[in-house]
Amino acid sequence: MSIRYVDGSAVGSPVTPGAAAAVRRADFRIVDRQVVPTVRILAALSTALDLTEGQLPGHALRTCYLAIRLADALGLPEADRQTLYSAALLKDAGCSSNAAAVTRLFGNDDIALKARMATTERGILAAAAFAIRSLPDSEPLPLRVRRLINIGVTGGRVQRQLEQLRCERGASIARKAGFGEPVGAAILDLHEQWDGGGQPRGLRGAAIDPAARILAACQGLDVFVSTQGRADGIRILGERRGTWYDPDVVDALLLACRRGLLDDLLAPDLATRTFALEPGGSIRLSDDEDIDRIASAFADVVDAKSPFTGSHSRGVAGIAEELALAMGLQAAAVIDIRRAGLLHDLGKLGVPNLILDKPAKLEPAEFELIKRHPELTLRILTGIPTFDAVAEVAASHHERLDGRGYFRGLAESELTLAARIVAVADVFEALTAERPYRAAMSVEQATAILRTETGGHLAGDVVKTLIALRA
Repeated sequence: MSIRYVDGSAVGSPVTPGAAAAVRRADFRIVDRQVVPTVRILAALSTALDLTEGQLPGHALRTCYLAIRLADALGLPEADRQTLYSAALLKDAGCSSNAAAVTRLFGNDDIALKARMATTERGILAAAAFAIRSLPDSEPLPLRVRRLINIGVTGGRVQRQLEQLRCERGASIARKAGFGEPVGAAILDLHEQWDGGGQPRGLRGAAIDPAARILAACQGLDVFVSTQGRADGIRILGERRGTWYDPDVVDALLLACRRGLLDDLLAPDLATRTFALEPGGSIRLSDDEDIDRIASAFADVVDAKSPFTGSHSRGVAGIAEELALAMGLQAAAVIDIRRAGLLHDLGKLGVPNLILDKPAKLEPAEFELIKRHPELTLRILTGIPTFDAVAEVAASHHERLDGRGYFRGLAESELTLAARIVAVADVFEALTAERPYRAAMSVEQATAILRTETGGHLAGDVVKTLIALRA
């Protein structure tokens, strides 16, 4: 594998083959079937990370723009700018890993909680006020009091654990996606603070990764400008100079703001402007195996959202790929199906864990939120060039042959074989995995249910193929 550039140069090192591996086992040969600008992939997928952080869409992209403009002002070398560029778009890759724990601790919507956490001051009083405001109104008073006591007793330790999990997981995912140790280091130190009051390791001053210091200030500025307005955002950034943020970074960022930097964030073509700022003087491209690695890494982000979906996306992708090969689909279709399996639940990053992990039957309003996730998946994936087929297949995994599925209620004639394959793979993997409301089923139990769902819900020829493969 190599990452190719528009000017023809290439960098990279051998990696374990991704989705194309199974296709090669079927005696296909995939050589540069497609290349996609890497930033277009990351920019689209970063919107999923914005969702689970409770930030306005485009937060990571805006952070990236601010960071690169600041790097230009500081005269940073190309290697540092390249690290900043990728790390900005991947900075929240670990955000889903602590979502379930946050929900258990507070008993409330993890996405809303994370949005409020991003604007909460440090200190005991601020933490206490945050905890009180964050407890669910629906709980009986004694339970809320017990929960508040637990937060008071364990809060500091648990917060460090959650931040450590998030930061280490994010760094690991960035490395897995092929972006190297410098990007991982920047993500690992993102929530450290200049005066040592950050998380998870309490690093101070120059001990914090330099790229992380820049990203921390830029993301903080975007969050406060987005939620409280430009004047307050600039004021808060200045107030945190020397405490939360590197003084030199804040000084340079405030100077850039006085020169109109924040006006750029309002430009309708901000995404295009950010793409044009890619360091190195050429566009980094991802080939098939690069795309597979990034898709696999983001599948891990999705599956980390809930303790009950630890390997669901990978499982769906593997089953779907196996079915596609057994049913004789062409190599390009097999690759698209595997990617759709990996990314089909991307939109679940925008669904609170309070709903995803609920052991009881969902209320109608809660189910409506669940039904949004294929639509969110479609919106995210359509931003990636050459992913039209992947986006359509991924977004159709809850459609039914009888037209009673969601989110579009597509009819049988509108569902491609690829969509039918992923739908069967999704149901089978879910049945054979443990869920909050039931134990995992055996293959025999799961295939019996598939048979009963054939015709109205699932495609009979696909179900028949799966049963034969599992016999």
